[in-house]
Amino acid sequence: MKTSTHNKNDYTFWGRSRCLIGVMIIAAFLVAPVRGYSQTAPLPPVPNVLILYDDTGTWGWLGGMYALKLENLLAHFESKITKKPLGQYLIGDLAKYDATFYLGSTYTEEALSPVFQADLNSNTKPFVWAGFNLWRYAWNDPLFVGKYGFQFLNYAPENHPKVVYKNTDLKKEVWDPGLNHVQILDPNLAKVHAKAVDAIGVEWPYIVQSGNFWFVADMPVVSTSFENRSLVFADLLHDMLGINHPETHRAYFRVEDVSRESDGASLKAITTAVKALKVPFLISAIPIYRDWMGVYNNGVPVKLNLTANSTVGKELKVWVSAGGQILQHGTTHQVDGLLNPYSGVSGEDYEFYRITLDATNKISYVGPVPGDSATWAKNRILQGQNILKNAGFTPIGWLTPHYIASPVDYKVFAALYPFACDRAIFFVTNSSGGTQADEFNSPFVYRDTYGIKRIPETIGYPDPNGDDGVPVLPTDLIRRAQALKVVRDGWAGFYFHWYLNPTYLTETVNGLKALGYQFVAVDGKTK
Repeated sequence: MKTSTHNKNDYTFWGRSRCLIGVMIIAAFLVAPVRGYSQTAPLPPVPNVLILYDDTGTWGWLGGMYALKLENLLAHFESKITKKPLGQYLIGDLAKYDATFYLGSTYTEEALSPVFQADLNSNTKPFVWAGFNLWRYAWNDPLFVGKYGFQFLNYAPENHPKVVYKNTDLKKEVWDPGLNHVQILDPNLAKVHAKAVDAIGVEWPYIVQSGNFWFVADMPVVSTSFENRSLVFADLLHDMLGINHPETHRAYFRVEDVSRESDGASLKAITTAVKALKVPFLISAIPIYRDWMGVYNNGVPVKLNLTANSTVGKELKVWVSAGGQILQHGTTHQVDGLLNPYSGVSGEDYEFYRITLDATNKISYVGPVPGDSATWAKNRILQGQNILKNAGFTPIGWLTPHYIASPVDYKVFAALYPFACDRAIFFVTNSSGGTQADEFNSPFVYRDTYGIKRIPETIGYPDPNGDDGVPVLPTDLIRRAQALKVVRDGWAGFYFHWYLNPTYLTETVNGLKALGYQFVAVDGKTK
């Protein structure tokens, strides 16, 4: 979901006089104490973290969505989270928590509340300011520059196509081009951890640390794309919290959409490949194949359960003996009686959320499927789980068809399975009472707010045809995994459709190994 955090009028306010800034800088150096940047002191094993966010105006819902995404990122550190709008800040809140994040998602020229600014001035714990509105602090506090060693210049809406971190170029989307420009005045106080580069090659600080105060020059949790600058923020969360994790780069893949209808010859070709690769892997198994309109069977409806003695069942047993682990990939991966939104056939349609297409084939997320409830979801999942068990397979984890389900369903998945290998979809309500949904892509393992542990899929899948005819090849996945190595404990997770040439699988696995990734078996204890 590519949604701007502002409207077009937000780009018109940058005529602020530099004279005032100059006076503030001089005064700040005269009276402010000198303080250098340092590694954040370690937080408790379960840190108590406050997330403050903007929630006003038409785009106020974005603050709630970003706060929800950040809450899930911080779950990687087993954090206890409290979220509240900045407007509800109370005196002493900063002192009550081990660390605080403020997400400036909505531009405003209103002054900070005196209570918040006073607490921020005296705060000694980690504080991270991301996105808009730093000018509310930096331009109104004459001690800011002397205290932190950098000054706020302006917001630049022009394109900043990349961020450089650990000698790696990471992307910043064309639909989110702007950056808050700051300037380092005292490098003994302010450290630049990553730099953004604008369209003409000028470098700007992207993430700055001054003691316990951090500034991120845009909204790092806005994106879910590959090779994205959000990876910088994810990695530096370790430093912001003072919770370091060992440098370890793990990988896994799953063979996708395997059902009773899968072609035996194609499966045998994969058998040869996985035996030669000798790495653990996952199998996304659809328990029941449904084609209720007979789209691929001359109009005759088809229903096929996965069984032990079927061709597919026998081949899957060989896969398991070669290191495969079974994921339950829905129960039918579609809904009878609905084109949801494509053919109604297993593997092509959505199962746990109602989806429609408009005249241009644009997807709309309508809401839960008819009859959705915790009881319905539980019974449906258990039906598929029992079919897999009767076929001789014990599913160890879950995979949501096309990644989306209702919040009610997600909680049922968490109650029935210890982990999932997919991306979460989160929901918030906008100012008009409508539901907004957005995908979340974490580079590392976390337990989400629905209660299920997620082992992330982070680099996509080989697709020789590709969207709009642009192929995605093993070299693309390997390049994405190279970018992911900036995250000290990031995962390279991908999937592979059973009907593709297994050469794509072999090339991808060997390429990740060459980058230093270790393929591992996963379970509910994986961190």
